Amino acid sequence: MELSIKNEKKLSGKSFFINSKVEHCLVSKANQLTILINPLSPKGHAFYLQFGKSNFVKLENNLSNKIIETLGQFENSKIDFNVLCKKIKLILEEYQCACKSENHMDDERVFNAIKYMDVNFEKVLSLEEVAEKCFLSPTRFLHLFKEKTNLTFRRYQLWNKLIQSLPFLVKHSITETAHSFGFSDSSHYTRTFKETFGVTPKFLTPKI
Repeated sequence: MELSIKNEKKLSGKSFFINSKVEHCLVSKANQLTILINPLSPKGHAFYLQFGKSNFVKLENNLSNKIIETLGQFENSKIDFNVLCKKIKLILEEYQCACKSENHMDDERVFNAIKYMDVNFEKVLSLEEVAEKCFLSPTRFLHLFKEKTNLTFRRYQLWNKLIQSLPFLVKHSITETAHSFGFSDSSHYTRTFKETFGVTPKFLTPKI
């Protein structure tokens, strides 16, 4: 694959880590596997601890080799797509921070805010509502959330809604999905989807 990032030299390789919010172009002549990881999850935290200060890193380690080997099994029809997903999940289970069951953000208020957003992903939660749950002013909450997660409140909320919408999108239209998961309309959903995943929702919608 060839990775292009603004103001950086092009880089060729078999596997890359690309940080959050880094605009990039990844070109491959063959099939490629893209794994999107919630940066606030234990796995995301492990990547952040190791590579968090870098926009991108060329991976040449045991994790990369295991994923490439598994993808090869899929491409050679030795395993189906469901088995591929299960195997990748097991590989990533080995690669996560030791604080799997702990609050690795080291702030109970932010931790509780994320849990509240996760439970109420289908709603449009206002900044004021979430900040109140943390007993903080909206301004203080925004500052603290960004400090502890390296993400804005709005960006995490959109990411969470998109991830939760994927299983629904496979069986429903873009318009139905947008309305069911708190987006203003299908255009807003499509634009956010493309910005986040690099493809449009049509990639997953039912083929008629």
